Amino acid sequence: MIGTMLLLVAINLVKIFGGLIAGRPDSPDFAAPSTILLALATIACIVISARVFTGALRRISVMIGLVMGALIAAAFGHLSVAGILDGPLIALPQLFPFGMPKFDLLASLPLIIFSVVSMTEATGQTMATAEIVGKRGDAKALVPRNIRADALGSLFGGCLGTSLIITSGENIGIIRATGVRSRYVTIAAGCLLILLAMLAPLGRLAATLPTPVVAGTAVIVFAIIGVMGINILRRVDFNEHGNLFTLASALAMGLLPIVVPGFYSAFPTHLQIILGNGLAMGTLTAVIVNLAFYHLGSGNSARETQPSHTEAPETDS
Repeated sequence: MIGTMLLLVAINLVKIFGGLIAGRPDSPDFAAPSTILLALATIACIVISARVFTGALRRISVMIGLVMGALIAAAFGHLSVAGILDGPLIALPQLFPFGMPKFDLLASLPLIIFSVVSMTEATGQTMATAEIVGKRGDAKALVPRNIRADALGSLFGGCLGTSLIITSGENIGIIRATGVRSRYVTIAAGCLLILLAMLAPLGRLAATLPTPVVAGTAVIVFAIIGVMGINILRRVDFNEHGNLFTLASALAMGLLPIVVPGFYSAFPTHLQIILGNGLAMGTLTAVIVNLAFYHLGSGNSARETQPSHTEAPETDS
C-alpha cells in the first residue's frame, strides 16, 4: 500500500506543478516555449549536478540546479531583483489576525474531512520516510506521533493565521536525493525558514524566483518519490491475484480524479472532498480490496497464482 501511495503522490504532484509551469490554459502565455525551456533547463541542471559532482556537492545537487536555473532566468530577463529592499526590514506575525477563534460545528466539518484525507497522506509519507532513514518500529506508534505533531503545528499556526499543517511529500524526495537524514538538519532548516519569514527582504528575494524554476525543481523531486514507490512495488509478488487486483484497483480509483479533472464534479460537494482526492481514493481502495482478499473469507483466491508462461501447452492424447 505504501508503494501505491507514493506513486499516486508523485503523479498528483507532478501534474500540479507541471500545470504551474505551463500556466492557465485560458491565458495567452499558456505553455509558452520560453517558460517550458526554463523549467527543462532547471531539471537538466539538477541531473547534470548529480552526475558531475561527488560528495557534499552531489548531496545538494537539487539546490545547485535551482540556483543555476535562477541564474539562467536572470540571464534571459526572467528574474528581476528590483524592489527587494523596498518595504519593512522585519516582518513579525500577528496573533489572531482574523479575530478571536470561535467554534462552529458546521464550518468545521469540511476541515475535519480534509484532516482525515491529510492523515491518510501522512501515513504513507511517514512510513516512506521511516524506510529511507532505516527507522525500525511499530507503524501504529510512528504514524500517530507524526499526526499529533501535525495537529499541534496546526493549532499553533492557526493562532498566527496559517492553514492546517500537513506533511510535505517533497521532503521525502529531498531525503532520498541527498541522503541527509539527521533531525538536526531538519531543525536547522526550520530555523532558516523562520529567519526567512521574519526578514522581509529575504522573503521578497525568494518570491522573485520564477515559477518555472521552482516548479521544475519540484517536478524532479516529486518524480523521485514515484521512483521510491516503484522500488517498493517491485518487491511485491504480483503473481498473486490479491496483490494484483489491490494495486490495479487502487491505481484505477486514484488516477481517475488526477488525470480527469472534474471526474466527480456532478457529485455532492462534501463527497468531492474525498472522491476528488486521488491519494485518498487510492489509499481507501487499497485498504478495502486488501481486506476483501486477505482478511474476509478463506483468502484462498487471493493466493492463487497466475499460470506460468513457461508451462507446456496441453495436447490431445
